[in-house]
Amino acid sequence: DKKQRGDDPRTVVGRTTIPALDPDPDPDWQPDPGRVDQWRGVSNEIGKKRLPHREDVYPYLLIRAMASGDRGKRPTWPPTPCWESPDILLIDAAYRGAFDPSRLVVSPRSGRSYRVFVRVWNLGLFPAVGVHVKAWAIQSGFFGVGNQDDPYYQQHLIGGRWIELADRTRPECVVVAELDMPWKIDPAEAGHHCLLAQVSCPLDQADGLLLSNNDRHVGQRNLDVLAGAANLQVLLSTLGSLVPDGSLLEVVHAGPAIRGVLQAVGGLTLPEEGGKARRIVVPSLGEVRHGVSTGSAVHLLVAFRESGRNIVVRSDRLAHMVGIPDGSPSRGRAHPFDRATTIRQLLKRVGEDGWKQAGVVTDRPMADALTDALADLVGARELTARAVAAGLGGPIGAQHALRFALTDSKNQSVGGYTIVVS
Repeated sequence: DKKQRGDDPRTVVGRTTIPALDPDPDPDWQPDPGRVDQWRGVSNEIGKKRLPHREDVYPYLLIRAMASGDRGKRPTWPPTPCWESPDILLIDAAYRGAFDPSRLVVSPRSGRSYRVFVRVWNLGLFPAVGVHVKAWAIQSGFFGVGNQDDPYYQQHLIGGRWIELADRTRPECVVVAELDMPWKIDPAEAGHHCLLAQVSCPLDQADGLLLSNNDRHVGQRNLDVLAGAANLQVLLSTLGSLVPDGSLLEVVHAGPAIRGVLQAVGGLTLPEEGGKARRIVVPSLGEVRHGVSTGSAVHLLVAFRESGRNIVVRSDRLAHMVGIPDGSPSRGRAHPFDRATTIRQLLKRVGEDGWKQAGVVTDRPMADALTDALADLVGARELTARAVAAGLGGPIGAQHALRFALTDSKNQSVGGYTIVVS
């Protein structure tokens, strides 16, 4: 036992020696302001190395902006849209039962009432208590940075709900919460809306600005699915009229990237004329007949205002004029059409003569110029969902997602809207 333990200490309680007193401070000492910054920098570096990830200490709430792979990093656009949240879900209020994915409504109608569900996630290792979920409806358009106070985008509160979420190691870390009030759409309205949802709790609070591209606490659903004889004219005119001076509107075909959000908000099928359902079929990028493939999407049109006139330019013609090949760029390089900054540079390079060759320069309203340009692009005499989808190509009955993305004069993303046609 002694070999294992060794000898007992001579003093087992306290110590008998008295430590020496500190010397008196130097009476002539003066603080060095530079040393404060130096040690503050040292402290910050130590803190960065040892600071844990926020989701490992606190709740980490999320309403997804994309259908898969969203861990809360913002911004997402460009290139991933922030207005196609798969976590804002609708079911007709006539159905009173439990949440049923087979009853999801993709395109709400005027005069109807809908139960609103919001799927909320906690990716943190700490439970989220006192979680408040709310949702709003606003007019269709490009709600986002810079126009939150615009009367056109007035936010109409639908309802809310208090919930609790477990930590991310448990199944209860995700909850599909139904709001306490249904969404009632006025019969006089056009039926096209944007939906916003926000989640917040005391340990992980939202900033309150309802900007889905800036805040993981906010989800935005600006999505319409139109089929058959449904006409795009009203919605396109609305979007075209909301393009201010100095802004740039891009029309992009999403290709197969839309599949995830369609499956999330509509189940495995989408509604069709006559109450029938059609399975989700999306074209590959190579099957889209018009535009310029960027590797992740197909760029179709660019619209903007210049000197009081409205200009809409076809992307394929612009690319041909400046010598940009169709297809994915080389590895590690972004396609020129992936950023509004480079698109503006290309438009400036070709000038007004190039705009006229690649599109149209007109004094007519942007709403008319945009609808005419899209009809000319797809070769459709009328802008029905069926005609536009047929003009874009792909498999019979395929769903084509057209993303309308608005960027301001400083190349900052404002917002977007997606129209799916079949």
